[in-house]
Amino acid sequence: MNPTYSVPQTGIDERSERRLNAQHYGIKDFFGVNNCGAPWPTHPKPILEIGSGNGVWAREVCEQLPEAEVVGVDIVDGLRSKPPNFTFRLLNLVKDPWPFSPGSFDIVHCRYVTMHIPNCKQLLDNAIEATAPGGILMFEDQDQQLRAEGKPVSYPAVLAFTIFRGYCESCGVNPRPGALLAPMIIASGQFSETHETIVPAPMGPWTEDKKLHVIGEGMRTGIIEAARAFSPKVYEFGMTKSIVEGMVRELENPENKIYANEYLVWARKKPDHL
Repeated sequence: MNPTYSVPQTGIDERSERRLNAQHYGIKDFFGVNNCGAPWPTHPKPILEIGSGNGVWAREVCEQLPEAEVVGVDIVDGLRSKPPNFTFRLLNLVKDPWPFSPGSFDIVHCRYVTMHIPNCKQLLDNAIEATAPGGILMFEDQDQQLRAEGKPVSYPAVLAFTIFRGYCESCGVNPRPGALLAPMIIASGQFSETHETIVPAPMGPWTEDKKLHVIGEGMRTGIIEAARAFSPKVYEFGMTKSIVEGMVRELENPENKIYANEYLVWARKKPDHL
């Protein structure tokens, strides 16, 4: 197990499957597609997914674009079945050398990875380098800061998140990378356009904006399932099962009106001649 990951990286169990599927279908429901609103190339060459997890995004893209080769990388192989146009590569993003040549992929996708690793800028720089001229880069991540509409966030939820963020920071990990993604992409100077969508994802269907319900439920499920699967390292830092379940009760209470921001970013790389 990599000590910087807050959940054990030993494979995809039923809890991980629920978490990853809920997060995926929440984002997909919000946009209606798998591209976060980005205009993908009509006939892309290889597509890279960084942190492929259980492969739910990659499998759907393989079906959507059967002529494209899709490459997934992760610290464990979580795909129970693989489409013929999918290739998996084992890659520890913290320890292993970056294996891809510059400009190798027309589409590069990374979801919920930067909040788990130290030096997320290095990962972003590698992804930028791997994106072909004119290609699309997509990064999605959270702001691990709970908010509540019209009131303070309840103490049990604040306590659990404070311990979790403290653990992350002790490992050199920024648990709130979402707001940094678009500025870092723009600062690279390699993109002709960068688009950021900030979604106030509600913990439950309490908001009148029904478009937010599924993506909010995806985030809430992701938070709860990840917290219930915290690695022993997080418990050594002060977390307890009682604290986790106290947070869960607060997130499941619609009267608390809790939400968290989700950052969904895509950018188009400049052509070679610019």
